[in-house]
Amino acid sequence: MKPRSRLPGKFPPALVGPWIPLALAISASALPFWLFDAIPFQDLPAHAGLIALRHRFAHSAFDQRFYVVAPHLGPYSLFRFLGEILDERFGPIDAVRTLATLPVVMTPIALSWARRRLHDDPYPSVPFYGVALGFGFMTLLGFASYLLGVTTIVVGLTLWLELLTTTDSRVGFRREVAVACFAPLIFIAHGDAFVVFLGLAATSAVATGNRLRRTLRLRALAPAIALAASAAWRDRVARVPEGAAVVPGGGLRLHFQGIADKLSLLVTPTLMTRYGVDVLVGLFVWGVVGAAVVATARTLAVAKTTPDSGGDPGAGDRAARDEASRAHSRALIGSLAALGGAFVVLPHSVGWFGFVDGRLVPLLILVGMMTVRRPALGPTLRTVFDRGAPIAAFASVTIALVASVRFQAEAFGWREVLASVPAEARLLNFPIEPNSDVFTAHPFVHYDKLVLADRPVVVSDLWFHQGSAVYPTAENPAIRLPAEYIESDLHGIDWPAYRLADWDYVLIRTRPGADRPDVPRVLSLAVHRGGWWLFRRAVPEL
Repeated sequence: MKPRSRLPGKFPPALVGPWIPLALAISASALPFWLFDAIPFQDLPAHAGLIALRHRFAHSAFDQRFYVVAPHLGPYSLFRFLGEILDERFGPIDAVRTLATLPVVMTPIALSWARRRLHDDPYPSVPFYGVALGFGFMTLLGFASYLLGVTTIVVGLTLWLELLTTTDSRVGFRREVAVACFAPLIFIAHGDAFVVFLGLAATSAVATGNRLRRTLRLRALAPAIALAASAAWRDRVARVPEGAAVVPGGGLRLHFQGIADKLSLLVTPTLMTRYGVDVLVGLFVWGVVGAAVVATARTLAVAKTTPDSGGDPGAGDRAARDEASRAHSRALIGSLAALGGAFVVLPHSVGWFGFVDGRLVPLLILVGMMTVRRPALGPTLRTVFDRGAPIAAFASVTIALVASVRFQAEAFGWREVLASVPAEARLLNFPIEPNSDVFTAHPFVHYDKLVLADRPVVVSDLWFHQGSAVYPTAENPAIRLPAEYIESDLHGIDWPAYRLADWDYVLIRTRPGADRPDVPRVLSLAVHRGGWWLFRRAVPEL
């Protein structure tokens, strides 16, 4: 009696059990964003403020006096669209919690789907590693829009690789249409993610196989490239919308880090705390994924022999899927080489856009996980790969939860202090101690924007560009701040450089227990809790 071949896409019953812990890990990965009052994710308070400002702008005369809101289709549009929908239903704070949760939950799901499509892999190991990577330095920075873009890269690259290996013209047309429809979604999710996707698509096309035929498939990306070109031209022709003031800036200056700083970025995919345990998790993930990629590359270098089907009618189908899997891995190895080269040569920041090279590091691991072929792994490596995955996932979630518990004491008092800022006030923020003893990055930099999330207020530092769709008017005092005012890098306060008459309140963040900061006599203490000091500017008598 001939053995029955397993149908593609159907799980063997014995493999259903391991997916239950994965479902628990993915569910638990959402908890750090929802269980705690104080948010340690750096940019999320700013996103909450921007979401609220855009939502109420049409009905707020105060906001219209100081801001111009001018959204158009382009990078960040998906993030803004989701933020508006979520704000309407849940409010701005829960909206950003949801937006931050989405990539952490969706990335392991996207990896699971990609592994099934590319390699017919029914095991949950790679999605577990995706959970572990959900708690890295970019998550702590609050780069939720870029991380959402990374998830779209995983999906888009999978669709693209499937298109490249298609020989049937009818199937190829359908897959080309799918890529043409999905690629613009990557662009409106995040511009930088779209550029990375284009690079991965181009390198994977020429890495293996019939390069001319595969390169011609790039025509599927024409609609997305046309959309990106249109958005770039619009921004170039109209740098600021009507009614907005030109924001002083330093241009597109490139900042390169030294070799030591560049290498230190390699630990950021799982880096969140100052404990060091998360770094060990990252080193383990690097090691096991790197070893699996090397093992895969070695087997690809060996000529494949076609086994005798022995009369099995499913043998030909399995051989075709195996050859497609090999082609995908060869293409992805080329993409890994391109990503690594880009990481080496790219600057750390371009003007206001920061962490440029660091954004590629988690992608190196993600693309590496998409590259791995399970048949290439020996017994020992396969055991380590599979058994280490859930340990890494639950370790990352646990570290994030424990650190979030400790962070609440550091953030003590923020709610009472910010509640003392009245509506329609102008608030100058000085986070002179923005760091945490628990988390890395600068968790307290944008806490003043939580006032903006609740009521109309002018704050001293917003992102004025196409991504936020918010621009200042000439009346906005933020455009008159000194050039050295950088919220995340204040080394002190040169009080004479600031026009305090432009501001009603001054918020200063220090370490809890620190002495009262020295301020000009025109400022009087309004309220103090923990490391938060709110001062009110005296209004001269008429």
